[in-house]
Amino acid sequence: MTNILNNNDFKKRLLELRKIIKRKNLDGIIIYSDEYRSGYCTYFTGYKPINVIEESPQTLILIKDNDPILVVGRLNYYSAKETVWIKNILQHNKFETEIFEILKKNNKKNLTIGLAGEHLMPFYLRDLISEAMPDVNFSIQTSILNDLRKIKTEKEVKLMKQAAKINDQVLRQLRDEIKIGMTEQQVVAYADFFGRKLGADLGSATVVMSGYNTKFPAWRATNKEINKGEFVIVDFNPTIENYCNDGGVTFLMSGASKKKIEALEMSHQFLKEVIKNIKANNKASSIHDQFYNLLKPTGFEPSFSPYVSGTRGLGHGVGLDVVEAPDLSKTSDFILEAGMTLATKLDLHDVENSGLRVEQVVLVTDSGSNSLNQLILEEKNDWAILK
Repeated sequence: MTNILNNNDFKKRLLELRKIIKRKNLDGIIIYSDEYRSGYCTYFTGYKPINVIEESPQTLILIKDNDPILVVGRLNYYSAKETVWIKNILQHNKFETEIFEILKKNNKKNLTIGLAGEHLMPFYLRDLISEAMPDVNFSIQTSILNDLRKIKTEKEVKLMKQAAKINDQVLRQLRDEIKIGMTEQQVVAYADFFGRKLGADLGSATVVMSGYNTKFPAWRATNKEINKGEFVIVDFNPTIENYCNDGGVTFLMSGASKKKIEALEMSHQFLKEVIKNIKANNKASSIHDQFYNLLKPTGFEPSFSPYVSGTRGLGHGVGLDVVEAPDLSKTSDFILEAGMTLATKLDLHDVENSGLRVEQVVLVTDSGSNSLNQLILEEKNDWAILK
């Protein structure tokens, strides 16, 4: 099957980056990403490292008009050499020797080089770069990459729609498989199997939480058995050509209390209403305000407000990474733009000592929004309540 994105797409992105750094009077940029959040480099390389025995970050070095240099882990090096369009590819374990000398040759006064992905970069690597280029002025420029990546092209949206369709299919299949007495790990096994069978890779570990484990925003699946009347949160993140989906639902096992049933049905309804009103030129904080205004009269607002002021309280950008900029929370002050792809979610916690999440990825448009995930929009509000 032919990939939707090709080397020309990645080359054009790098040319655009060169134009931007020149406009900003930068003499170059060093971009870092790790194998868990590879997007900053994968955006230009099309390569996503696999974490095998080694830690395998990517570092992209672009100085002046020189050819780009890509640095990857030793075991990933061999496949990268054959598949990445960049010709100059080096091994990460040579940062203290060969790469250090390359950087040292570019150590000149009055040079300003941007750093992107610096929040992911380990201290030892930052120190090595500074030691090799002591006369260079370094400037944090991660915002350049965030701005480039936040507006998706038609090709990117096409890939994300494919990933969303697989997500919806997997969650529909899970509904028929989840049973009282199964373990969280077994649910993960079904989700991952269904997703891979449909042709997807995984953007991050599948999250399955049940019962008291749903109190937490995230939790590694355990051998805890699913019991009668419990919430079961499933957060599944398939990828196609490295582009992710982040859709999730909460199933409610039979025998649940009236309050849990009410909370889950209401959450589906409110997410539908909020998604319908997302559009370009609105403040990002309007997403919070809509949820708040809907929840306030219901008595469930105290299960919502304490959890939405922090990072990703209401969602986040999605693309090459499951979680990327921008962040959606109560205090997000940016303006929504057409072409943004945002995971929009409603989390309620401390509902009878449990929690729930419903989440869909939305493409922002000038006239409204286009939900890439369709499951929650298409199904009745009681769809995830199991009999």
